[in-house]
Amino acid sequence: MAGLVSGGRKIAQEEGGVFVLYLSVFFLLLAFFILLTSLSTFENRKFDAVVQAVQDAFGVTLTQGPAAQAALARADERLGAVGRRLVAVMPDAVIDQGGKGGTLAATMPTSSLFATAAAEGGGTIVTVLPGREGVWHQMAEAVRPDEETGLEIDLEFLVGDGGNPGASLPVFQAGAMARTLAAAGVSPRAMTVGVEKGRADTVRFLFRARLPRAGLPAVPVTPAAETRP
Repeated sequence: MAGLVSGGRKIAQEEGGVFVLYLSVFFLLLAFFILLTSLSTFENRKFDAVVQAVQDAFGVTLTQGPAAQAALARADERLGAVGRRLVAVMPDAVIDQGGKGGTLAATMPTSSLFATAAAEGGGTIVTVLPGREGVWHQMAEAVRPDEETGLEIDLEFLVGDGGNPGASLPVFQAGAMARTLAAAGVSPRAMTVGVEKGRADTVRFLFRARLPRAGLPAVPVTPAAETRP
């Protein structure tokens, strides 16, 4: 034993007592965090969003393996079919599949999608041009969750504000497209519409696949069926 003198009193302390106290606190904290984890709820969408953000920021792929590769290949097939359909119906559309990886960007002038806005009763009416119903239905099929792989594809539609953040026409155009896509069967959960900084005569469709969770079984890659406009 080693003796310590404090305030004139002699206190006996066994060797290693500090380490026993340290280990006790350590295991108490460990038990607390284990209990906290067991009571928590795992939300797949938030987890996927964090994984996707890390991948975008650092250019790495956190989910790997045959299942993830098959899921991304399947997404590329579906998005490639959407891109070809867009070009067939709207030749002035510019398609960028971003080197595959489950992404696709389609840029086109607003005149390819919307009829001239008309004022009626002091309001603004924006309509989507007819004859493109097949495109919207194919988009709905593309963003539908894949039952085999768990893959989901998010669709974002953006209208340029022409340098005027307060312009109302882009808002009406985004709303008209949202109603059109919803009527074609695109789930509101998979769709986002909005206004971005950019040319007033330009719109963009952005598709992004969200990878399934790790541990899914490998699945064969089946090319998506392509339909003619």
